[in-house]
Formats: sequence, C-alpha cells, structure tokens
Amino acid sequence: MYNHFRSLSIKDELTGLYNHRYFQEKLQELTAKGETLSLLLLDLDHFKIYNDMYGHPQGDKLLQELAKVISGNIPEQGTVYRYGGEEFAVLLPGTDSETALTVAESIRKAVSEHEFEGMKHMPAKRITVSIGVSTFPHMATSKENLLMLADEALYKIKYTSRNKVQLYTSVVDELKSHFDFGSREMELIQMIKTFLTIINSKDRYTYGHTERDMEYAEALARKIGLPEDEIKIIRYGALLHDIGKVEVPTEILNKKTKLTEQEWETMKMHVIWGEEIVKPIKELAPCLPIIRHHHERYDGKGYPDGLQGTAIPLAARILTIVDSFDAMTTNRPYQKTKTIPQAIEEIRRCSGTQFDPHLVEPFIEVIKEIRNAKIQQDVS
Repeated sequence: MYNHFRSLSIKDELTGLYNHRYFQEKLQELTAKGETLSLLLLDLDHFKIYNDMYGHPQGDKLLQELAKVISGNIPEQGTVYRYGGEEFAVLLPGTDSETALTVAESIRKAVSEHEFEGMKHMPAKRITVSIGVSTFPHMATSKENLLMLADEALYKIKYTSRNKVQLYTSVVDELKSHFDFGSREMELIQMIKTFLTIINSKDRYTYGHTERDMEYAEALARKIGLPEDEIKIIRYGALLHDIGKVEVPTEILNKKTKLTEQEWETMKMHVIWGEEIVKPIKELAPCLPIIRHHHERYDGKGYPDGLQGTAIPLAARILTIVDSFDAMTTNRPYQKTKTIPQAIEEIRRCSGTQFDPHLVEPFIEVIKEIRNAKIQQDVS
C-alpha cells in the first residue's frame, strides 16, 4: 500500500514520468554526493500555438508522446522528469558536459524528426524542443546554481532562436581568460558576475538583451572592418553596458506604464553607476566609454553628456544602434514590439539624428544576414 501511494506521489499523472517534486528530491540527493552530474532542461517550442490551434486535450497527447520520445533517447543512467507545463528535465549522473551535449543533441534530433500529429501547421512544420545544459560541480556550485545555469542557457535559446542545444557559458569567465587581472581585479570581476546575476533576477530581459547586443555589436564591428582588438573591447563593453542597472529599483525596471520624470532621471543614472562599478578594473578601461556613452545621440540630444557626431566614441555609436534595435524588437513592459522590417524603417528614419548615418546601412545588412542564417538553421 505504501509503495502504491509513494508511486502516486512522485509520478506525473499525464505523462507517467517522475514529477517536479521527485526531481527536486533527486537533485538534492545527487548534488549532495559531490559527484559529476549534468542537467538538461527541455522546453517544447511554440506549445501555446499548438494548444490554441488544436485544443488542450490534443496538447496533452502531444506531451505524452513527447515524453516517450525523450525517454527513448537517454542513456541508462539518465532519468526524465516532467518539470512543469511543457518543460522537462533530464538528470545524468556521472556525465560530463561534453557527453551531456551529445545526449541533448540526440534528444533534439529525435524530437525534430518524429512524426507528431498536427506538426505540419507549426511554424517550423515540425515539433521541436530547446535544451539548456549545465554540469555540477564543474560549472555549478549547488543544486540551485545548477538549475539556474541550465535555465539561463535555455532562456538564451528561447530569445535568440529555437530547436537548439545550449551549454551554459559565462562571458565573464571568458573575459577572465582574455585579460591579465590582478588578485584585487579578480575580486571585482567576481563582483560584476554577481551583479549581472542580480540584474538578471530583477529584469529577465536584460540577460537576453545583453547577449543579443554582444552578437549584433560584434557582427557590426566586423562588417565595418574593425581590428580584432577593438572588436574584443566592443564585445565586452556590450556585456557590461547595463551593469549600472543593479542600482535601479526593480519597480522602475519593470514598470509597465510611462516613467515619471523623477523615475526617468533615476533610470538614466545607470550609465554613470555602470562606469563607476567598472572603473577600478584597469584592464577594462577601454570599455568605459561604451558604458557611459551608449545612450548618446548623433544629434547631441542624448545623455549623460550630450556628445554629438564623431565626438561620441565609435564603439558607443555602434552600441547605440544595436541597443536601440534590440529594444524595438523585444517585448518590454512599456512598449509594443516592432517587427524587424518596422525596426529597420525606424532606424533609417533616425539616421543622422539618433544614429551615426555611416553605421545604419551596414547594420541593416548585419540584421538581414543574421536573420537569414537563423531561417536556414530553422529549416535544416
């Protein structure tokens, strides 16, 4: 009798997989051992569209079938859990990140190639999943951290593309490998990493926004022929440009209505605060103009210093245009999202006023190239 009720308490009624409660128990148990453990977090792409099109009963059948496909593509030591809604988790004891990526890719491919009912009417003409991967203790230091890193990896895919596998990567750790920091500066870098985590928890948009800004800015810098050392500075400047938002109250960051004049003045201070946070790290001094001036305008009507034209550092002018494009094309509490053609039209309209006119057409070429590459990726 006990085993019967125990089974009921740890199994998901719909899919027959272990449930979220049992997942948390096993995660605690496995991380407590201190041994290598990889976690896959899977999210069913466009599930809302499927539910809206076919109804919830058919959506339930899709989840049941998906659970079987996932279960059929994991190694013997792995266990699948229904994490919640259209999300699933896989725990892989004794599995390093490289092997976990192989397992995740096997699941992604199997789902993508499986014949699900109704898939022909989905955006990619098939059912797909996105998968975030992290590993303990190589990347994560606790069960909570392991979950957070896999979730961040998954979130990055959902914002930039779908039907992909993403291993958690820390750009801050990458930054450490590119510069020769002293012990005091390493402490400050760790503080910046903590600040970025805090900002991510306060304003989830910032994490995905920063990643996209880095991609756009690096691509634009290459498009206009900048040397590698300048591209590197632009990449890390994009990473750090919103670090000052750690000082902005959450209620201002996430306000759904127009900011008051006082709130707007507080928001504008993030560029000053960001500069002050990074300034003590001498190796990152070339990033400071990007942090301070990425809200300047070509016509001199920006902030904080009202710089005009080429008085604005080129790296900051690059970030101004990519930052604005991403803000226009991403859901924000205070504005309606523009389509990519609408955003391109707006960028052209603001050429010479908000944006450097010499960067507008190269950036539009970059956006079209990135967009076409992602379309090809979705088709393949």
